Amino acid sequence: MPYYSVKAVDDYGREVKRTLEADNDVQLLTFLEFLRLTPVKISKRPELLGKVHRTLHFRRVKRKELIDLFENLHLLARSGIPLGTGLWDLAEDMENPAIRDMIQDIAFRVQSGQSISTAVARYENVLGTIAVNLIRIGEETGNLDKIFKDISDHYRRIEDFVSKVKQALIYPAFALTAITVALIFWLVFVLPRLAELFRDLNVQLPGITLFVLGFSEFLQGNILLILLTAGLFLGVFLTLRAKSERFRYVTDKAFLKIPIINMILYSFNYAFFSEYMRLMITAGVSLYDTLQTLEDSFRNRVFKRAMRYIKEFVSGGGSISEGMRRTGVFPSLMVRMVAVGEETGGLDQQLDYLAQYYYNRLDYITQNISKVLEPVIIMTVGGFMALIMVSLLLPIYDLITQIGRGF
Repeated sequence: MPYYSVKAVDDYGREVKRTLEADNDVQLLTFLEFLRLTPVKISKRPELLGKVHRTLHFRRVKRKELIDLFENLHLLARSGIPLGTGLWDLAEDMENPAIRDMIQDIAFRVQSGQSISTAVARYENVLGTIAVNLIRIGEETGNLDKIFKDISDHYRRIEDFVSKVKQALIYPAFALTAITVALIFWLVFVLPRLAELFRDLNVQLPGITLFVLGFSEFLQGNILLILLTAGLFLGVFLTLRAKSERFRYVTDKAFLKIPIINMILYSFNYAFFSEYMRLMITAGVSLYDTLQTLEDSFRNRVFKRAMRYIKEFVSGGGSISEGMRRTGVFPSLMVRMVAVGEETGGLDQQLDYLAQYYYNRLDYITQNISKVLEPVIIMTVGGFMALIMVSLLLPIYDLITQIGRGF
């Protein structure tokens, strides 16, 4: 779709500069009229620059804003106000220009005759694949208000979880950063000067002190090389993660084996699987489409591969629970609950129970993560400080001994 750079004037005489997408010049002019903008200058932008601008522009959209957006859409759908008119009024109240631009574009397309699902599909990267699919199903079944509410509630759960994890990690991150800076200061600035003092006083340095001083000298002489190597390693790691599916799978699998992190990742992905499958099934999405959407939505490649296997297994006539069991990724509790739901016809209720269970488990983990990490941090810091203090005290003790012999 062509991109246009537009300079225009609004109803209040203010100059406005926008980058807009339109199928053709006629649609662009109609869109500008809808926005109540009088064009002053219009020029086409290169497609690559237009895509870059779009990507950067919509990176401003935060999850909290999506929660508010879908909550407002829920109220709008319940009110009975025509969707196109309601969307325009909603856009006027949005502070984030990215969300305002998105809603105005959706409102324009809805008033032009497109369905809401077709209009929001253009913003799948912003709203999420599952949200777009749920809106499509909600439109077909006439349950848009409930769908908007479900999406809002789901994003609120994720936002609560992320906020709690961040809060739980503030203390460990601050402690490790402060201690690392202090250790580097001691190794790079303090120890070398003390070493010169000891050598001037002809104090024979013990092996542990020589080891610490050697490490200090290595840091001083190679600090730039170390930083460059670390940066290069990080760049290669991220590039391989982005380019190599095999490497991403291996690293995702490794993350699932790291203590504490694996509890968070497993619980979150189990809750994600349970809740999204419940939402899709309740909305009336076919089982195959549900599993395909879940496969596309999982970021962890271990779970993505597991979903692909379950989808293929179910397509061949197997049950969801048996497919889950064969992947070896899902715990026996989930497999049993899903199996009971399949047998009794209450799969949505079982999935709702599982989602609540794993979200509660996540909440417990995030509340106690700092308590778990605190002794690890203390032991690590204590070990480093003990090493440094012993390396300093031993030569001081030898110096005092030599002075005592002189008297």
